Amino acid sequence: MARLLFVLDIGFDRGGPSVHLLQDVIRAGLKNGHEIEVILKNTGGPEPEMPNEFIGCKGFSYTAIKEDDEKKHGFAGRYINEIKYANKCAKVFTKRGKYDAVFLQSNTTTYFYMRLLRKLNCRIVYNVQDIFPYNLKLSGQLPLEKITFPVFRKLQHMGYEMADEIITISEDMKRTLTEDGVAESKIKVIYNWSYADTPIRLDDIAPENRFDLGSSPEVFNVVYAGNIGRMQNVEYIVKTALKMHDDPSVHFWIIGDGANKQNVEKMAKDAENVTILPMQPSKYAESIYAQADLNVIPLMPGGIKTALPSKTATVLRVDRPVVFCIDKESHLSELLESDKKALFVDVNDIDSLSRVIRSQQALAEKTEMKGEISSLFSKDNAKTYIDSLIG
Repeated sequence: MARLLFVLDIGFDRGGPSVHLLQDVIRAGLKNGHEIEVILKNTGGPEPEMPNEFIGCKGFSYTAIKEDDEKKHGFAGRYINEIKYANKCAKVFTKRGKYDAVFLQSNTTTYFYMRLLRKLNCRIVYNVQDIFPYNLKLSGQLPLEKITFPVFRKLQHMGYEMADEIITISEDMKRTLTEDGVAESKIKVIYNWSYADTPIRLDDIAPENRFDLGSSPEVFNVVYAGNIGRMQNVEYIVKTALKMHDDPSVHFWIIGDGANKQNVEKMAKDAENVTILPMQPSKYAESIYAQADLNVIPLMPGGIKTALPSKTATVLRVDRPVVFCIDKESHLSELLESDKKALFVDVNDIDSLSRVIRSQQALAEKTEMKGEISSLFSKDNAKTYIDSLIG
């Protein structure tokens, strides 16, 4: 059996979209008899720094490094702190002996992690969940872009070159990496998965895991639930709601928090057909999506090339339609277009979402994810990660 090291730049204490994925991968490794060590952050969040299920497990150990909440710092401060954190991780793993493989989680300072991990002389698998600095460039969040973009791009590419294998979460992201000069032969696509593989039906959800929207049965509910950042382009949904403000039979729900929430609230302040709620605990996610008559997943123009929203797998399990507001010239649109529940509108077409809403309102059909799509987004992918680590 192998000795595996996981180097994470998050803390389980804060929760977030990657937590259940990482838990599943660690669980799969332990189930297959491997020894696993985890290095992660503790930023003083409300959840345990390590899920209780792993404490005391044979072959499992972890080190939590105390770090400040990154929201307290600007971009430069976060980047410098991430380099410092990489060095703190190195002080831990260089004292622990030999590893067979390392899992490095997606981060903005890949090169600095890699040059430290390379000293371990073992296999390194790097998981790219979003592509920095392209994601910040697209969303207009990269300071002094003309100067910093080529520098950060070069550093990330140097980090990619030091990885033995790169796992990313969509074919569109793989295309971006290969177009950036990363060898296609070292890139594997493993789609993110949901909390389970079974279809989500509201009647099957336990009462303690239900979040009640309190909507009238006569109202057609259009739901966005997730991060409200600049990449998510939630403004697109608000603009559609403003166009449909005179129709009381359609209501828009925006549930979440993020850097762009204030701007979204300002846009929707006079819209009676829009309700904005704070982010809810992850246990309510399935019930929120299941109450939608139409779930919406929007991204900024070009965003699908650098990221795939974490909620995609869960939304696809719900017996309700979903519309992706993304660039039509994408592999994801080609992949899901044949599935009757997966609808697409171009992110640059403001009128198209309202037309989809009207057509779905007339149909009001329940749908289910097809077998082929289910297998792509399956929880079995956690075991695939372990297989990739072993090589």
